[in-house]
Amino acid sequence: MGSVMHSPPGRRTWWDLIDDPQVRVALVTAVCLLVEAVVAKNVLDVELGVLSQLAPFWIFVAYLVTGRRDRASELAFIAAVVLTTAAVLVLYAL
Repeated sequence: MGSVMHSPPGRRTWWDLIDDPQVRVALVTAVCLLVEAVVAKNVLDVELGVLSQLAPFWIFVAYLVTGRRDRASELAFIAAVVLTTAAVLVLYAL
């Protein structure tokens, strides 16, 4: 396998930040919020309620509050964010 390049000590690059589980969950949450807004506005032509619009964000807040940063917790919260986004869009589509 190839070697993984890391930045010099004291200097972090974007790749080093992606190694952080909190950043990965935050990025997935941000993408889900953007997708939710675009699909609701341009595809479904509906206006989401405040609570349902921010549902993925509230799951991210729950992730921060738990304090767990292991891989299983990260994957569980990423799945919860994606599934919640899908559920909100499906409910508004009906």
